[in-house]
Amino acid sequence: MKTLYQDLPRVEIAGRKLVGRVLFGLLILISALVGATAGLLFVYSTDLPQVEELEHYRPSSITELYDDHGQIIGSFALQRRVVAAYDDYPQVLRDALISIEDKNFYRHWGINIWRIAGAAYRDLESGGKAQGASTLTMQLARNLFLSPDRSFHRKIQETLLAIQIERRFTKPQIFTLYANQIFLGHAVHGFEAASEFYFSKPAKKLTLDEAALLPGLPKGPG
Repeated sequence: MKTLYQDLPRVEIAGRKLVGRVLFGLLILISALVGATAGLLFVYSTDLPQVEELEHYRPSSITELYDDHGQIIGSFALQRRVVAAYDDYPQVLRDALISIEDKNFYRHWGINIWRIAGAAYRDLESGGKAQGASTLTMQLARNLFLSPDRSFHRKIQETLLAIQIERRFTKPQIFTLYANQIFLGHAVHGFEAASEFYFSKPAKKLTLDEAALLPGLPKGPG
């Protein structure tokens, strides 16, 4: 028994050394991961567009022609768009869009970590890229500044731009930018123009059923 008690300090010392080595290894691994992540972010952020440009956002809209009596006699546009303000979109349309595209829009800071993790898991299960994980802010960044390809490089840039947009603009401003920019088929961009094109009335007069239909169009605008 005396020998056993004499060996205990040696066992404790060996255990502490092992724990120390494990912790040291973890610190090196964490440092390497942080350094690699910082390097990647620096590389992908060097050629990012400036989100400050959105403060002067002036999208193309419909050009209308009037006769001498002030009556519209024609219109033309490459993008059929009617620029609207946040309050021009009724609550039913706002709720429908948020419910379909980004349920946590008013709570996240540009990206949704849990949504990305869930989409990545489903992608691994399906063996493809069937699941999307872009927040409404990330979609805005892609539609305004980036290409629609699904590369890793583009996704990183989309994420960085979304974070910058969230830091610079309020949620109503981001919602309004998105609602005026999104493509909804037949050369129609934005929900105000879509409401007039599909239902012949302004967005403020949309019924619940009509408001629920429009946010579903971006998934298949053709």
